[in-house]
Amino acid sequence: MKKTLIALSLSLASCLSLASVSAHAQELPTLGSLQQDSAASQAFTVMQGKHTLPAWVKKGSTDSPTQTVRLDGKEYWVFSACKLHDCAAEQLAMLYSPQSHTMAGVLSRSNEDSTAQQLTWLNVSDDLSIDGKTVLFAALSGSLANHPDSFNYQ
Repeated sequence: MKKTLIALSLSLASCLSLASVSAHAQELPTLGSLQQDSAASQAFTVMQGKHTLPAWVKKGSTDSPTQTVRLDGKEYWVFSACKLHDCAAEQLAMLYSPQSHTMAGVLSRSNEDSTAQQLTWLNVSDDLSIDGKTVLFAALSGSLANHPDSFNYQ
């Protein structure tokens, strides 16, 4: 009986912990929902600038869960996505400031015949030049997802 109660308590605690993590993840917008926000859409247009982005960026991407980081005391949402069925070939990572409604990003392109990776930096301001690029590249490589607390720079 005692073992059953302990197991039940651990199971319930685990479920509550997962629900808490899940609830927090649901509070952050997804890349798709961000496009519905007019300020974020305008920030995306500014970020894109004169660059032509692949069609999958706006429709047809595989999106990763949104994460948060702090850079110089400011919160940023980090979005990452890749080309559907070909993530190794094309990826995009973006930093969005919900306070200032600014966005920066990096587009990565690779091909199977080359070991080179082409990075196109999008609207990375002087404020974000080092730490912002570090976070964006970490989002592309998966390091941000694996070590989220390692990329908060005060």
